[in-house]
Amino acid sequence: MSVIKTHTGIVITRNGPQVKKLHQTKRMWVVGKNEFYHKETGRRHFAENTRRRLLLDSIRPIKQVATREQN
Repeated sequence: MSVIKTHTGIVITRNGPQVKKLHQTKRMWVVGKNEFYHKETGRRHFAENTRRRLLLDSIRPIKQVATREQN
């Protein structure tokens, strides 16, 4: 079962900024199964010395669209 993404944020990559969907854990922002960013610094986990960063100021909640069951 997939995890529901609750936020969006801008990730700086070598190809320029990209908007990514995220969910959070206690210490990390998670994009996918192999892409994690530290909540304190925005640096990518296991690749702290690269230029790839999550801009912490850009993180916004995704507005959930409520659906009503019509009987």
